[in-house]
Amino acid sequence: WIDYLDSKGSLITNDREVETRNEISAIAKRTAETKGPAVLHNRISDYPGWRVFHDGFSTRERIAWGYGVDPDNFIPEMVEKLESVTPIKPQLVEGGPVKDVVVTGSDVDLTRIPVVFTGELEGPPFVTAGISNIIDPETGWINTGIRRFQLKGKNKLNNLILPFQHEGMIFSKYMKRDEPSPISVIIGADPLFYLSSLLPADPQVDEMDMWGAFTGKPLEVVKSETSDILVPAHAEIVIEGVMEPGERELEGPFSEYTGYNSVLRRVPVIRVKAVTMRKDPIYYHIYNGSPASEGLAVGSTINDVGLFRQLKEIMPEMVDACLLSTWGGITAISISKDGKKRIPGLAKRVAFATKIIKAGGFVKNVVIVDEDIDVRDPEHVLWAMSTRFQGSKDISIVPGFTGNFLDPSEPSGGLGPGYNAYTIFDCTEALPPYDLAYRRGMAQPSGAVMQNVAKEWGINGYAEEMN
Repeated sequence: WIDYLDSKGSLITNDREVETRNEISAIAKRTAETKGPAVLHNRISDYPGWRVFHDGFSTRERIAWGYGVDPDNFIPEMVEKLESVTPIKPQLVEGGPVKDVVVTGSDVDLTRIPVVFTGELEGPPFVTAGISNIIDPETGWINTGIRRFQLKGKNKLNNLILPFQHEGMIFSKYMKRDEPSPISVIIGADPLFYLSSLLPADPQVDEMDMWGAFTGKPLEVVKSETSDILVPAHAEIVIEGVMEPGERELEGPFSEYTGYNSVLRRVPVIRVKAVTMRKDPIYYHIYNGSPASEGLAVGSTINDVGLFRQLKEIMPEMVDACLLSTWGGITAISISKDGKKRIPGLAKRVAFATKIIKAGGFVKNVVIVDEDIDVRDPEHVLWAMSTRFQGSKDISIVPGFTGNFLDPSEPSGGLGPGYNAYTIFDCTEALPPYDLAYRRGMAQPSGAVMQNVAKEWGINGYAEEMN
């Protein structure tokens, strides 16, 4: 993956020594803000021999490369793949690079891994690109999902387990049985393994099967040293441990994707039993925090696919959808002009359908626009709000809707269950007989000429040819 990015001119290799406390994250934040290349740091202060990689997924183009789809046709191709591919189970192999080094028992020392500090207020730092593999004690289903883990000692991590996620559902079974839950945390893997872990899947569906669905061949996996959990044979690092049903410790503060530091929470604890890794492992860091960030970029892009797919199924008049900010804090959805004429109140119908589907759970403010507006261009969306919206009649507010419990503006200050006011902005053109201003047409050259210019001159216009 790193070599591939390098071949595409999307990688910078840094040989200057960098610090894990804030400096790497500051570079990552700047990289995401400027949509710059991914970065591989070859010299890490106080961690000789280690390298750190970040921003592999901070642009939609690189995410599309990871999935093997066309960046210019990302959502349609993703929807087609998700609806047509057949999951393929992983293939168990005897060994792999992740077993080059095996450390167990008292020899385990997580502080020798260059875990990067994300935010200024962090005490112990967080593993931000760790993928949790946890096994259902009743069915053997292995759930795979990207999580955060706070480093609390040489052989201890905290794990923020949320009850509404599959990991939380599985862990609750161990709690009811009063048994420790084995867990394996993968840090550094091929891009599709990371992206597969983010795909929405039904219970009892293993995300590793989707890796096989996208590639057409099984993912090579090995068994963990201390449990039956399977992990990618070509991963960089795997941390194995157990979570006791009743053990909890304080976690936080963490630099949340909302752009604010999290509260302190009591969360389950991972007692680490073994670490396996490559001979020269590369630590993968995903910056989270105030926008822009790699975490927001990859999360929003994958949720875009889910939102489009689920909403299109029940509202075919929807044209496109985009989580413009903070995983749905502001979401733009375009609708068909013909559909709006046929279906009274279509904008509101689409807005309420958005809150029914699973992918719309965190949508807080939705801007409904016409199909001639590019929902991925904030300038277009703001223009629609400026010229097609009147606050006295085009805004609807529904208090007490389910939303994001991490939202700092939530009525209980981010401490409650996540009730938010759901706000709908209808920024579509008025229908007849109130559409006189819009019937005059948009002020721009003809569509055919604009298409020819875009084809002949490229995205940079005439300057590209003149230079």
